[in-house]
Amino acid sequence: MWGFDIGFVVCGPNEALVISGIGHGNSPSFVIGGSVFVVPFIQKIQRIPLNIMTLEVKTPRVHTANAIPVSVVGTAQVKINGLSREMLTMAAEIFGEKDESEILQVCLSTMEGHQRAITGNMTAEEIYRDRETF
Repeated sequence: MWGFDIGFVVCGPNEALVISGIGHGNSPSFVIGGSVFVVPFIQKIQRIPLNIMTLEVKTPRVHTANAIPVSVVGTAQVKINGLSREMLTMAAEIFGEKDESEILQVCLSTMEGHQRAITGNMTAEEIYRDRETF
């Protein structure tokens, strides 16, 4: 979602602008829910969504620690912390030119891997008994 927005660029409270190029040194500047003046072809702008994204994490047929195959479906909510410069910098690096659907896919793939790893280290009894912890 890199753009060549010209002049005055505005973003809503649920997104962050990442401004890089001349005048921003070695690290980008961030604007959350505000506006900034952008010089075309000298500065670049990227928009990062800050809304909560809900994922349905499905892990079909994974083996538990005691080799019992189970299918697990979970729900996760993910959000980029707009108050943390470190988090915004990391999000800008990881999500680069991705749109919201691509960001969701990256998050979903990561959560599926974690869910598979957690399920593989638990017994079927632990999963059933400790559903809240799981």
